[in-house]
Amino acid sequence: MSIDLEKYRSLYFAEAQEQLAALNRHLDALADNPQDRSELNHAFRVAHTLKAMSATMGYGELTRAAHALEDLLARTRNSEGPSEITLRLLKNAAEDINVRLRRAETGAILQAAETLAPAETFTSTLNYLATDVRVRQQDLNLLLEIVAELAVSSNLLEHAALQSKSVNADAAVRNQRELVSQVRRLTWQLNMSSIGPVFDRYARVLYELARQQNKTVRVVTQGADVELCHAMLDELNEPLLHLLRNAITHGVEMPAERTWAEKDATATVTLRAQRSGDRVLIQVGDDGRGMDAGAILQAAYAQGLITREQRRSMNAHAALRLILLPNFSMSHTVTQHAGRGIGMSVVHERLQAVGGSIEIRTELGRGSVLTLDVPRLVGLIEVELARRAANVYAIPTTSVKETRVWLASEIAKRLKDGSLNQEYIFDVDSLEPIFAARLSNPAGVSLVELAEPPGVAFCVDELLGKALLNYPFAVRAASIPILDPAVIFA
Repeated sequence: MSIDLEKYRSLYFAEAQEQLAALNRHLDALADNPQDRSELNHAFRVAHTLKAMSATMGYGELTRAAHALEDLLARTRNSEGPSEITLRLLKNAAEDINVRLRRAETGAILQAAETLAPAETFTSTLNYLATDVRVRQQDLNLLLEIVAELAVSSNLLEHAALQSKSVNADAAVRNQRELVSQVRRLTWQLNMSSIGPVFDRYARVLYELARQQNKTVRVVTQGADVELCHAMLDELNEPLLHLLRNAITHGVEMPAERTWAEKDATATVTLRAQRSGDRVLIQVGDDGRGMDAGAILQAAYAQGLITREQRRSMNAHAALRLILLPNFSMSHTVTQHAGRGIGMSVVHERLQAVGGSIEIRTELGRGSVLTLDVPRLVGLIEVELARRAANVYAIPTTSVKETRVWLASEIAKRLKDGSLNQEYIFDVDSLEPIFAARLSNPAGVSLVELAEPPGVAFCVDELLGKALLNYPFAVRAASIPILDPAVIFA
């Protein structure tokens, strides 16, 4: 079944331009240091991704141009290093792709304009060029920093208002606090998106990939409302593209083969997302031929990726993970769909770069499920830090209504008027309701009151203030757990 890919062309052109810019950076670095194998490998992988993207969108000329560049880079990888002539050929090939890409983009715009009435043409063309406008991650990080500074300034203002004992100042402080809270929530919303549109886009791409290979598939999606930050969604684009191409190219059988095996001629590919604490599990599954661990083991040995001793001692689980090695391939010939041996290694490396991992489950003749375990957030996150005994916890400020040290008399008053309920005050360490004795501490009671769920608070030993953490790397390095109330009290 052929599908209309017009709504994805603008996204393709935007991503292809980013890949091409990265390719030129790697080639420039390679020209400065021809012996740098890492730059050569990076350029090779970018060319492979460009080829895969172009093939998916049906751009034959661009696919062949990227394939030719990939061939040249592959030969260069097998040599001692690129000569001056080879470097010139590589730059020329990259420029050839650039010219073809711009020509294809111009053609797409003109084709879209020709199908519309004259009055609609100008607006439609502008919309086409402006499609897929995304808030840049560096801008969001800057906004987070400004919000953090604004929160600190608001706290100082609140302290000054308390000193002045002015009724008007107190009202202004409450208004300031609410405005800061609104800006914080807006920043959080700007940074998060559901994975549904990504699944929707790739479902249609899957149909097109299957059509190109004379296969038929149905796509099932689950968990479309699961949210991740924009940066993580961007990072997932390339891994998902490789996994889906593999599912169609290697996993799904031809209709006749499926019928012979007493299967439905139409294969099923599943895209599933599930929230798991501060992480998200994304599954790509198919009911195809599955993976043969023994055949993978033998192929890895034949390609010199493992030793004879490793082949003898390796179990099936470890054998399946050999597909993640660079240069591993089960294809005997190189085509526009497979054979380079870099797809799964790219998936593995990209996931590792963002603190993610991949799990492989398969049953021969029944299909495979590959599960990506990734953090919901990458980049800066504003949190309230609090200590309980020797442990430090981070609570996203978007979930926090107020942090304060209360006198025992103030706590008693709030319990009496109902603004606090002891049953909903939890120890941040055990997440169990606290004993009444802790609320009578003469030194004061430190509470983190939550915006959601309302009326709930964490009791801590010390409030350490706000911080901007680089998630997940700084959080993991410092062993600071992120407490997400939405998950804890779900």
